[in-house]
Amino acid sequence: MLKFNPENLKALHFFTEGLNYPIAIAAYSDWQEAKLSYLDHNFQKEHFTTEKLCRWCLVHNLPFQIIYPISKKSIIKNPYKFLKFLQLKHNLAK
Repeated sequence: MLKFNPENLKALHFFTEGLNYPIAIAAYSDWQEAKLSYLDHNFQKEHFTTEKLCRWCLVHNLPFQIIYPISKKSIIKNPYKFLKFLQLKHNLAK
């Protein structure tokens, strides 16, 4: 479930193509919406990785969420992907 505040939400974009984990990015102001529009138009040209896209959002103050179902089933089914997800979260926290 996405954890964005629905009040004053102007735009919500999902980026999936070429990423290890889908990312949802929200915009609450006109400035954030302009940044999100720029990102949307230049996404393919820049060859973003999941981590690079998350860092871009952090630098431009865009709220984002990595979409990954953390459940026993997903962890058992693909433990390597779960480990990479934890590494990504750790790298972004630095």
